[in-house]
Amino acid sequence: MFDAEVAVTLLNRWNRNRAQPEGHSALVLLHEGNLHFKRGSGDVRAADPAADWRLSIEWLKFSDGSHALRVAVPNEQGGWSQWTATEPIETHEMCASGEYADVS
Repeated sequence: MFDAEVAVTLLNRWNRNRAQPEGHSALVLLHEGNLHFKRGSGDVRAADPAADWRLSIEWLKFSDGSHALRVAVPNEQGGWSQWTATEPIETHEMCASGEYADVS
């Protein structure tokens, strides 16, 4: 089981129960559980500049290479989606021949 899978279970349970004792965040819970991660966020926009579409993304990258992420549509009522986990993403390097080689 990857770290992101454990984290997603805890984060979704935290959000579902709206547990926020003494101002702690769910991310503090992950640190207390000895899960090491880096946090990032950003926006994805439509390729067409005339389109008024944007998606906000928040992600956590864990030391084992797995990721947890959630999305939201800004200015809409629904808020954030549930967290979801991905396994580590394989990295590839370019070989001298120009083909990709798996280096994981």
